[in-house]
Amino acid sequence: MWFKTIFRRKQSVAAQSPLRRTATQERPLFDEHFLRRIERMSLQAQRTLRGNPASGEHRSQRQLPATIFSDHRPYSSGDDLRYVDWHVYARQNQVLVRLGEAEQDVHVHLLVDASQSMLLGEPSRLRLAQQLVGALGYLALAHSDRVRVVPFGPAAGRPFGPVQGKNHTIALLRFISAIVPQPTTQLPAVLQQYAREHPQGGMLIICSDLLAPGGLAEALRLLRPPRWQTLVLHLLEQTDLQPNLSGPLELEDSETGERMQLTLDAATLAAYRQNFTAWREDLARTCTRYGATYAPLMTHWPLEQQIIPYLRLRRLLW
Repeated sequence: MWFKTIFRRKQSVAAQSPLRRTATQERPLFDEHFLRRIERMSLQAQRTLRGNPASGEHRSQRQLPATIFSDHRPYSSGDDLRYVDWHVYARQNQVLVRLGEAEQDVHVHLLVDASQSMLLGEPSRLRLAQQLVGALGYLALAHSDRVRVVPFGPAAGRPFGPVQGKNHTIALLRFISAIVPQPTTQLPAVLQQYAREHPQGGMLIICSDLLAPGGLAEALRLLRPPRWQTLVLHLLEQTDLQPNLSGPLELEDSETGERMQLTLDAATLAAYRQNFTAWREDLARTCTRYGATYAPLMTHWPLEQQIIPYLRLRRLLW
């Protein structure tokens, strides 16, 4: 249906000069003070994700010998004597090992839609996606998670990572700021290929306007819990919900170049709004069906004052 594809006036294409787009992309994503203010937060990873128990701060389902314990098991050859509960041995003459919840890192996969439709808006969807990926990637690095960033269009692009540790922050932000727009996107195919290439799973965060041919169902079916924790951040601008166009227009698809002549009257705009709402509701149902979290975000929302609190309210951050 036509409402699934963003169209734009031809005049607006000329008005948005390459110089203006370049200047926007070269602005810093955020300042150092912002990163310091959000550093106390963390990604809320599910315990079912598999990570490395030697590092990281996320709780695991596994129980390992630990000084802070919740259970015991009999001592076996090779166990570290530091975790033997000598008080139990003194009282009951049994050699037991303290067991506690293991902490682990998680693999955080950040996928950024870099298609042409992401350049629309002021600020653009791509700009918001870069800020989100920069902030979430920094939080993951600050808490010893393994971070991988992948821009995509028709296919997955050159990745950044996986890396671990805050010393990679500058390289991460430089990579994100230098993402090059792609002509189109094939989001379902990209996700399916990505799931096959990373069987271990992890936390997958998708930043996209979701304006891609094909549905998400087949892709999300491969990204289900417990192996995956998938977050779909749907980037929208105000004109998606309430178009400010009217009258006879010639519109051009921002990715395919397809043109359409039509007259936007009250009835047409009402039908658009109804179809657009139905599309968003279908996306939310699809995500829920396959265990993914759907979170719509508006491009005009301030990152720190509105988007970060919203993500905390949705329990994506804590």
